[in-house]
Amino acid sequence: MQLRTFVPTEVCLKCDRCCRFTNKVSPWIPVFSVKEVESILQKGHPASVFNKANSEEVSEVDVRVKVKEFEDFYICPFFDPEKNCCNIYPVRSFDCMLYPFLLVKKDGSVYIAVDKECPYVKRLYDQDEKWRIDKFVDFLARFLLSSKGREEIGSHPSMIAEYPGNLDLLKEIKF
Repeated sequence: MQLRTFVPTEVCLKCDRCCRFTNKVSPWIPVFSVKEVESILQKGHPASVFNKANSEEVSEVDVRVKVKEFEDFYICPFFDPEKNCCNIYPVRSFDCMLYPFLLVKKDGSVYIAVDKECPYVKRLYDQDEKWRIDKFVDFLARFLLSSKGREEIGSHPSMIAEYPGNLDLLKEIKF
């Protein structure tokens, strides 16, 4: 499954934000469904790069990657820091496709949130073009509520993270 991307490729390839993590455990570390993991393994990548999604709530339907140390932070094992790109881009996870958006739980509700640290998102806010974000969020909400979207969420239950408090909550999704 492919989802239309929000950040233009030429902006994405110059970025130094996504696929990098300040902590070894982060809600930004992407969740992969079993089907996505199987697709990645078929491409010859090792199973050893995957963890269970959440050590407290082990899920049989989705997993996270084991990030690796790089300089003074952590990176996704599929990220090539020299080329600044993803080595599995055509088969990346649905969670990765959503970035800079994240699904979060807050007070019993699910929201589409955005990472305000994404350089492209920052630029849109700075240039008073938040309407572009809002338009994409409307598209994303329609997709998530469709049968295909519900299927993706069902195969990635750990993708809906607890609200970390540093994101803009953009739209509530009522499944």
